[in-house]
Formats: sequence, C-alpha cells, structure tokens
Amino acid sequence: MVEAKRPRLAWPSWRDGCAESRSGELFVKTRLVDATDAVGVHEEGFSIACGIAFLDHMVDQLTAHAQLKVCLEVSWQGQALKPHSNEAKERGFDEEVAKLVGTTLGAAMKELLSTGSKEWGERLSSASSFRFCAPLDEAFTELHLDFPGPGSPAGASLDLAPYGTFPRSGRTHIGAFRTKLTEVILLELAKALGCGLRVRKVRGDNAHHIVEATFKSLARCFRKALDHFCGFSPGLYSVTLPYQRHSTTQRSTKETSIEVSVDLDPCGKAPGTIKTGLTTLDQILSQIQQHSGAHMAIKCSGDLWIDDHHSTEDVMITVGKALAQCLGSKAGVNRMGCADGTYGSAKVLCVMDLSNRPSICSDLRLDAKGEEMVGDVSVEMIVHCFESLCTNGLMTVHFVQEQTGVEASASEAAMAAAQAFGLALNQCMA
Repeated sequence: MVEAKRPRLAWPSWRDGCAESRSGELFVKTRLVDATDAVGVHEEGFSIACGIAFLDHMVDQLTAHAQLKVCLEVSWQGQALKPHSNEAKERGFDEEVAKLVGTTLGAAMKELLSTGSKEWGERLSSASSFRFCAPLDEAFTELHLDFPGPGSPAGASLDLAPYGTFPRSGRTHIGAFRTKLTEVILLELAKALGCGLRVRKVRGDNAHHIVEATFKSLARCFRKALDHFCGFSPGLYSVTLPYQRHSTTQRSTKETSIEVSVDLDPCGKAPGTIKTGLTTLDQILSQIQQHSGAHMAIKCSGDLWIDDHHSTEDVMITVGKALAQCLGSKAGVNRMGCADGTYGSAKVLCVMDLSNRPSICSDLRLDAKGEEMVGDVSVEMIVHCFESLCTNGLMTVHFVQEQTGVEASASEAAMAAAQAFGLALNQCMA
C-alpha cells in the first residue's frame, strides 16, 4: 500500500489568541495559533519554556492533539527561562508558574474563540458541553468542557489523585513536576477560559500516564469545541485519500483457513458477507462492520468439531492484521476516539487509540449471570477475541461497562462492546 498524508483542506479556521500575566517578578506570555490555518502552519518561532520540563511536555499536547501551535514563555526578573529546564522548581516558584501558565492558556483559548465570525459567536453564546476520553496504555481520563449560557455559573470538578499506585498514596513528583500542580493548572485554566471543567481518572496505575492522558483529553476536547463553534463537520469536509485503505489477508494453520478483506472507504458498497462458522462471532463482527462504516468480507473454515477456540482466535487475529495493514502509518487520521454502545440492558464505553502500542483493559461483566456460553461461542473466548483483535490491530482499547440498573447478559455486554468498538473505530480512522 502506498502511504500518503491526508491532504489539507481550506476549511474554516480560527486566527490566534494571546494572553499575558504577571506575578511579582514572574511574567508569562502565551500565544495559540490554529495549526489548521494555512498561514499558521508555516509560521516559525514557536517554543514552550515553562521552566518545568514535564509541564512543557504537557502543554505540547495542545500541538499534537488540538492542532494548535503554542508559544509559551516564562520570564523571571526579565530573563526568559530556558526550554527543557527545571529552573522554576529549582528557584522555588514552580507553583506560581503553574498558576500563571493555567491562567494564560485559558485566557488565550478564550481569545482564540472570540476571533470567529458573528455566526460562530452566536453558537458560542449558547450552552454547549464537550467530552473526550484519551487513553495512554493502562490509563485513561474522562474530561468535559462545559460552556455555560449567559448568566450561568461555570464550576470545576477534578478527580485525578492518587497519581499512580507506587506508593499507594500516589507519586508526589514526575521528574521535577509536583503532581498536585496538575489541579492548580486546570483550575486556573478553566477559570480564565470561563467554562466548566469536569475531569476524572477512570483508570491508571502510572502517574505519567494519568497526567498525560488528562492533557491529551483536554486538547482533544478543546479541538471539538473549536470545530463545533465554527460549524466544522468531518462529514461535510471528508476527502478522498490519495491511496486505497483496503487489505486482503489470508491465514492458514492446521486448525483454520481464513480469508479477510477490509475496506475502510467503501463508498456506498453493500456490507460484506461474514461467515466464520460461528453465529455469535458473525454477530460481533457484523456489529463492528455496521458501526465502523468499514466493509468487511470474512470467511473461515475451522475445526469446529473440536470447539470454538481456534476459529474465534484466528479470525480475530486476521481481522486485526487486516485493519493494521489498511491503516498503515495512520498518517492523516484522527487516531483517537471514544463512543458508547448500547445493546439490550448493556451500555459499554469504548476508548480507542490507534497507537501502535497494543493494549486492552476491560471490565465487561461477562460473568454477571454465570453463563458459560454466548450462543455457540464460550464466554472466555469473547474476552480473548477482543484481545486478539486489539493486539493484532496495534490498538490501545479500554472497555467500561456502565451501570444501567439492570444486569446485562454476557451476550448483551459482548454486542454493546462490539458496537462501541465500531463507533470508536469510525472516529479514529476518519
């Protein structure tokens, strides 16, 4: 497959937002430029130097995940702090820097939002809420930005501690960055932006992952807000990639013979035929095909006279490999997505990153009713089939089964997970 980047479109874009703040001899200046704008993309001279190296890395998530070019400078007694340094911590004013960084980032975001047209401003004046869940290996956080209507108060709710599990009370530092400053920055940012902020750690054992996932969620959430307020819709601005995202993969072992064809850009093609020999597996894959918008043709001849194990495992290995081949380097795609799937009494959240770092974390309650089988597939193989799919698809995936008041069957949980997986994949590959 020939690799190519997604071509840039002349879609509506924001200009830039600037903010400054001073506290005693400390001075912080921040500038944000919409990197989707043709002018902003080529502008030079952007650097991030907070005087706390880990915080530089977190602020840079706005570049990677909000498509914003960031210039952030911190000065002490008129002298600029150096990039990749920890001068703020060493000199004892890291907490004040954290406050000023949060304030100027929030204020610059607010000014950026104010640069749109009158129509965009009308959308901004109405109450709107945005959510994103960004994963990083075993961790992910859920973050909401709530833009209140006129006269409505904006509050903040943060639930991130403890930062990691070693020690049990959580880490106090990541490098020279004090983990408690995460809340300081986010609270000041929300206050200056004039919006509500709700963030919670859903999973996470590694402090670095927890904080980075939080800043990734913030960046993605703010980009969603920008796109919404300027009327951007991926469907309206879809493009034809200069390469074909399809793959045909075959796998033959002593136990199975499998052929899988996947097309991520089917352009109105009818859904593919899925015949694995296992009705339940067909249903799971049909849910993924339907909700992802991909075309999947899957055929398997396996040793079903033994049991369901080899067919289930090998089919999902092959589908995962086919998806990975279709996506290639992932250049030009969204890469991250999160979506809810509902089936019967089950509601499942899927959080996905086409990360090339395969990992799956799941709390699907497949044992809630003590079932051994879901139709013709064993419950233990439902778990394994998703593991095989994510590992070979080179994805980071989290499943969270939400409480609905009624305990769902294993079949309902599996189908809700497949639906959520398909919807998340649709977002990631767009």
